[in-house]
Amino acid sequence: MADVTPTQGRYLAFIHAYTEGFGLPPAESEIADAIGVSPPSVNQMMKTLEKKGFIRRQPGVPRSIEILVARDVFPQWKGKRIRRTVKDWTLASPAARHPGLARGVKAAIYRFKITLQDTDPAVWRRIETKDVTLEQLHALIQTAMGWTNSHLHQFEIAGARYTDPRFITDLDDFGAIDYSGLRVSDLVAMHGAKLRMGYEYDFGDGWQHKVVLEKVTESEPGISYPRCVDGRRACPPEDVGGVYGFADYVEAITNPRHRGHDDCLEWSDPFDPTEFDAAKATRRMRKGLPTW
Repeated sequence: MADVTPTQGRYLAFIHAYTEGFGLPPAESEIADAIGVSPPSVNQMMKTLEKKGFIRRQPGVPRSIEILVARDVFPQWKGKRIRRTVKDWTLASPAARHPGLARGVKAAIYRFKITLQDTDPAVWRRIETKDVTLEQLHALIQTAMGWTNSHLHQFEIAGARYTDPRFITDLDDFGAIDYSGLRVSDLVAMHGAKLRMGYEYDFGDGWQHKVVLEKVTESEPGISYPRCVDGRRACPPEDVGGVYGFADYVEAITNPRHRGHDDCLEWSDPFDPTEFDAAKATRRMRKGLPTW
């Protein structure tokens, strides 16, 4: 492999520092701002680095730059502070990708909105988390929503399905991909900052959730993560019969004169469909999934 020139090394150093500190590669506009060149110059350099085998990108996928050369081939980033998407941090030394960031490097925070589809009024939550695996994101969705992790689940991303391999005897027959080790930052690198996911829980009741990455920011001093920052309405009871069963249930349990009211009270505790408490949801998220 040809030697990396000083200019190429500077580009690689910035891409590495940004990716390690933020959890996903930079946009070309951010590279242009950091290096102090025009966007066309960055585009041309990316083509050069790709042609020489120093990086690779996925065609049509933003923020998909992957460095292919060894870390000791290029220098440490010593340019100006990395700004814009990551507003203010400096890299003092090589940092681990996820835990153990170098001192002064703020962790990437991913803000998701989770909406239980076909509920009217909508049941939804807004959560913030550091970079986590899909298995951990499943736990955060469950606890933020108020589910009890009593059934199977799967994610659907860009037409592919991902699930926990422990609950599927044959992933090929099921048509799903083992999500072990797959992180949110990996998905952002593959699909971009406008990441959209489907999340299905309980294949019988068929609870479909829309999971939207609203924002990637940096951690705030004094704030603990994960946390639920907003939301509306109570999570349906388990095994209520899906969206239509839930609608019938709410109609009956909120109307003492409904002929099914007493039966609903015998089947479940009193239920207020308008109830939601972000602080309680945050406590559930930090406690984790129920142990059976």
